[in-house]
Amino acid sequence: MFVDLKTSKDMRGTCGFCLETADLQNSHVLPAFVFRWLRRRGTGHIRASSNPNLRVQDGEKRRWLCKTCEQNFGRYESLFAEKLFRPWSNGQYTIQYEEWFLKFCVSVSWRVLTHCKGKNPDHRYTAAEDEAAEAAAQRWKAFLRDEVPHPGKFEQHVIPFDVVEETSDPDMPTNISRYLTGAIEMDIVGSSTNMMTYAKLGRFVIFGIVRPGQYKFEGTKVHVRSGTLRPGKFVLPGPLLGFFKGRARSVQAIYDSISPNQQAKIDANLLANIDNFTKSDQFRSLMADAEMFGRSAIIRKEVPNSG
Repeated sequence: MFVDLKTSKDMRGTCGFCLETADLQNSHVLPAFVFRWLRRRGTGHIRASSNPNLRVQDGEKRRWLCKTCEQNFGRYESLFAEKLFRPWSNGQYTIQYEEWFLKFCVSVSWRVLTHCKGKNPDHRYTAAEDEAAEAAAQRWKAFLRDEVPHPGKFEQHVIPFDVVEETSDPDMPTNISRYLTGAIEMDIVGSSTNMMTYAKLGRFVIFGIVRPGQYKFEGTKVHVRSGTLRPGKFVLPGPLLGFFKGRARSVQAIYDSISPNQQAKIDANLLANIDNFTKSDQFRSLMADAEMFGRSAIIRKEVPNSG
């Protein structure tokens, strides 16, 4: 699977969260444990989306948090990994959560908003979008500092995914199960009337609402004190189906751009670990796509002039 990779050499500066001058840590934007999970999930290697011919060991980092803020975020990450992410990955599909879950989601959404805003050169933020983004960031910071009891209108919504067993949509991407269960991504998404952060952590998607707009979620809101995460019926804004399909196609295009030389290395590594691979969650997703779309869905398409 593919991740973004970036580092910084700056050491001393202003913490992006508490605004204190401190030695800045080389912090993951998305939690480090999801990249360790991704390496163990299948072939043992991940690749950078910016250069899919390059193997990497980790996700995108930047020096922007002091040690105290990094450790505070790390506490929520550890609780999420221990109490929800790993149990769910091991087949426990009804899980009670407490206050730490909303804290974790807000910490991720704040990082995605802060990191991603302004990085898309094709998007120009309107005054309303800038105002909403600043309000969301400040409210999320206040909630994480226990200055306010909840995120207010800047809600957090979580969707757990599994493989797709059947579809009546003739336009469904043939890698949809692989994308929904394995991709790690982040972005700011929306339309002219709504805006939200998007963090995809394997099977889990976290949407942080920045501008609510007219679209509604049902069955996905993360509660302040406690709640239960389980499979069930979730109502999502209609445009999100097209969004997920588009993201799956983008990931497939990246995979198709891998050079024949690098693809041969991937194949050799897979064959050398075939027993483990056929027992892996990645293999299950691969087979789900093959069963739904046919063998051609999992066979790499050659790209002319790929180096």
